Amino acid sequence: MNFGKKIISIVFIVVIGVFFYRQQQLDGICDMNYERDFSAIENLFHKGDNWYWMISDYSRKVGFSLEFMLKNKTSSQHLKLHDLITKVLYVEGKLAGFIGYYPKSPYTWQFLFLLVDQDFRGKGFAKQLLKYAVDDMVHRGAIKIDLVTRVDNARSQGLYQKFGFKKTGETEEHVLMAWRKDQG
Repeated sequence: MNFGKKIISIVFIVVIGVFFYRQQQLDGICDMNYERDFSAIENLFHKGDNWYWMISDYSRKVGFSLEFMLKNKTSSQHLKLHDLITKVLYVEGKLAGFIGYYPKSPYTWQFLFLLVDQDFRGKGFAKQLLKYAVDDMVHRGAIKIDLVTRVDNARSQGLYQKFGFKKTGETEEHVLMAWRKDQG
């Protein structure tokens, strides 16, 4: 009888341990935590050709600082505005993607970053992050969402168009797109 109680106690402890371990393992979309996530996000930005796709030529020339933006949760390269909302996507405990957006006005928001690690692409994570961000911005009052992508980034443009974003302009380097609540 005493042996049976010991077995039950051991099983109970293992189950509780597994439960708490799973609670600590990140999975899904959550708030970015600078101390926990910055290094992985920075590595993601520099992986492959991501830096090219994410950072404009002008920003590179003037000394773009991802660290300043994420540490201060700011959409500015110079001012600590604390307006940037940043989320990360974890899949099985690994950082798979990152999004960032901010209000330009109470009703117009700007999508700044959407990046999925190459190892996790083709699995619907970009769509998941985009939907999450648009829903969050609308919940916060957005009726219009702007974004900028590179002219030669057909894959991203296709994703945005499928989601209801429409081309609103073009420069030599970028395509400007917008989503409107009444059209989305």
